Amino acid sequence: MKILSLWRSLLVPLASTIAISAFAGSASNGKSSTYARTGPNVRIEFTNPKYFTDIRIHDFDEFKSAKIFGNEMTEALTPVVAKYAAGCALTLQFTDIDLGGLYKPWRPQHSQIRYDVDSHPIRMTFNYTLTDSRGRVLSQGTKSLVKALYQGWDVGGYYWQNWDYLYYEKQTLLKWAAQNVRA
Repeated sequence: MKILSLWRSLLVPLASTIAISAFAGSASNGKSSTYARTGPNVRIEFTNPKYFTDIRIHDFDEFKSAKIFGNEMTEALTPVVAKYAAGCALTLQFTDIDLGGLYKPWRPQHSQIRYDVDSHPIRMTFNYTLTDSRGRVLSQGTKSLVKALYQGWDVGGYYWQNWDYLYYEKQTLLKWAAQNVRA
C-alpha cells in the first residue's frame, strides 16, 4: 500500500512536468511564442510571456496569466478606443510586463497575495498600431510605460473596482490610451 502511494505521489508530478514540457516545446519550435486576445476593436498580443519580468497572477503560469491579463485589458480598452477612435482598431503587442508589487512566497499564508509597494513599480513595454477601418496605419510605435508611484492615485469608483487585482495596470494603460489613441 505504501509503495502504491509513493508511486502515485511521484507519477502525478512527473506526468504534469512532461505535459507542460511538451506544450512548451510545441509552442516555441524555435520561434517566439505569441498569445493573442481579440476584441471588437482591440487586439492584445504577447511575445514570449514566459520571459516577461513579472506577469504571474496568483499561482498561474505565464501563459494563463497572459490570457487573464489580455482578457482584462481588452475589456477595459474597448470602450476607450471606441470613444476616441471610432471605427479604428488598436493592436498592442506586449514584449515585457512587470506587474506592480510583489508576491511573498516565503510567507505560506500569503503566497497568492500581491503586495502593492511603490518600490516595485508597474512596467509595460509594447508595440502599438492604430489602423482605420480600411486597414491603413494611422499611428504606430513602441512605448514603455513606467508608473512608480501608482499607489498615490485616488482609488475612486465602485468598491469592486478597488479590489481588482489588475486595477493599477488597467488605469496606467487606460490613461495612455486616452492620451494617445486618436483617429
